[in-house]
Amino acid sequence: MNLKCKRTDLIEAVNIVEKAVPVKTTLPIMEGIYLEAKDDCFHLVGNNMDLGLECVIPAEVKEKGMVVVKANLFSVAVKKLPDFEEDVYLEVDDKEQIKIACGNAKFDFATASAEDFPLLPLVEDENCFEIKETYLKNMVRQTVYAISTKEEKPVLTGVYFDISESTIHVVGCDGYRVAIRKEEIETDKEIKFILPGKNAKELLSIIGDSEDSIQISLSKNNVKMSLKNCTFVSRIIDGEYLNYKSVADHKNNLVIEVETKKILNSIDRAAMIVSESAKSYVLLNIEDDSVFINCESVMGKVNDKFSVNMIGEPMQIAFNPRYLIDAFKNVDDETVKFSFSTPVTPTVISPVEGDRFTYIVLPVRMK
Repeated sequence: MNLKCKRTDLIEAVNIVEKAVPVKTTLPIMEGIYLEAKDDCFHLVGNNMDLGLECVIPAEVKEKGMVVVKANLFSVAVKKLPDFEEDVYLEVDDKEQIKIACGNAKFDFATASAEDFPLLPLVEDENCFEIKETYLKNMVRQTVYAISTKEEKPVLTGVYFDISESTIHVVGCDGYRVAIRKEEIETDKEIKFILPGKNAKELLSIIGDSEDSIQISLSKNNVKMSLKNCTFVSRIIDGEYLNYKSVADHKNNLVIEVETKKILNSIDRAAMIVSESAKSYVLLNIEDDSVFINCESVMGKVNDKFSVNMIGEPMQIAFNPRYLIDAFKNVDDETVKFSFSTPVTPTVISPVEGDRFTYIVLPVRMK
């Protein structure tokens, strides 16, 4: 293998594929990054059998070849290459040593045979749809925070994708709250899958905010997302997801419109004295076009107040403040609608206009 590529391209590719290299594994070959030079392209692959990532960057290939190099060594070396030089030369010699050269910096590392490296599973492009990169990023960002971290219900540890009737819903739920994002897309396919939460968070660190389309393809066990120069392949979680649409059905006895930043800052201040171990909560007393916030714990007391537009009967209701803070931090709208039924039934946060997002949270029963 003998090639030349750009330093910035190589660093970007390594930063992506190393996310799929396992920290601990019983297969030493998986601690490496697969490198292959062919057809004026340089392919880099990381794979932990749960998540696989492949990046392809332009290269001047003098000799084809493939090897596996220790990920931690290769990553550190690439990132320490001198930034005044852009061209990087990589060559594998007769002793199967990889030589990396950039400017006056040179590295020599041992390699392993590429034959035993598990390449990405094949996912055909028949059962697929396309979505704008910026839509996908925002939909995952605005739902993944609501997934469960408890393994008792595996389906709730992932982000649910539901595509039907030219609409995509992305859902996160942990049993106490549900986050739903909705967008219209051009497809007549019906596709449903659950993306593991850890892999969804890695996806967020890879995709950008462009208007480019991403193709998403589904097989029995895996989902593939084809980005501009990167392929993301993840295991999917097997199981039946909850009926999130029925959860979203709601009767409103009180509706307020409030500035997102205003209510977020107020609840954040109150949460300063909240302890998870003490099961503290924040109390909202809504009346006379105002919200009075009260929080008490062994550490002290916080009171606050702000104005809202209010329709309906006054109400006192309590919440775990973290659930509200998570929701409002991930809302992009300047103003939101907060809908209440009773002090003990789920509450809904939604846009003032439309239904692009719906956030449902269970209140705390006050003692």
